[in-house]
Amino acid sequence: MANTHGESAERLGEIAAIHARLREDAAALDDAAAREATELPGWSRGHVLTHLGDLARAFARQARYAVEGRTVEVYDGGRPGRDAAIERGAGRSAAELREGLEDGLTQLEEAWAKLGPDDWSLRCAYRDADLLATQLCWWREAHIHYADLGTGYRPEEWGDGLGAHLVGYLLPRLPDARTTVLLSGDTTRRWKHGSGAPTTVHGTQNTLAAWLAGRSAAQLPKAYGSTDSLPDLGPWP
Repeated sequence: MANTHGESAERLGEIAAIHARLREDAAALDDAAAREATELPGWSRGHVLTHLGDLARAFARQARYAVEGRTVEVYDGGRPGRDAAIERGAGRSAAELREGLEDGLTQLEEAWAKLGPDDWSLRCAYRDADLLATQLCWWREAHIHYADLGTGYRPEEWGDGLGAHLVGYLLPRLPDARTTVLLSGDTTRRWKHGSGAPTTVHGTQNTLAAWLAGRSAAQLPKAYGSTDSLPDLGPWP
């Protein structure tokens, strides 16, 4: 996976900043707020915080094993184990949710602090890829799920690099049987996916990224072409 040391260092700095904001907002939640629903179907804030803590611990473990030349599954029990752990943890008190989140963030920060620039190319079990893939995934997940919490952080705040990365990463969600051209009005970037009847989708870069991620921004992008409806989105890649 192509990536420069400078890009990785900049991304890690952005991740550290979002960790600080996430910790601050999580500290302000009480038990009632932790039970409140998010825009994710069936997920409360407790689900989101549990998932973030669990994923951070999982990626910390990927790093620890990778430096030893070993691999370990991302979650004990695979995806079913992941889902069961989220359901078990979601109903905890706000204090317990914060403790779980803090434990995960701390483990991840400590594991990553021990990595040298070349260690990000070490293989791991996550998607049978390298550790850089876990860094990119956490970059996406931390920002998207922080916005899911509904504590004031919004997709409109996503940085330029993250917005462009999300659009490119999520292009496979667009239908293959329809040509979709995405035009970013604030960056002049352009993406294209699929073949068939053409549709052009206009919006800011972060509006496009939020829509592709299944999240709501202040405005939906606009579709023009053979049909003026936004394309239906498939599963995440």
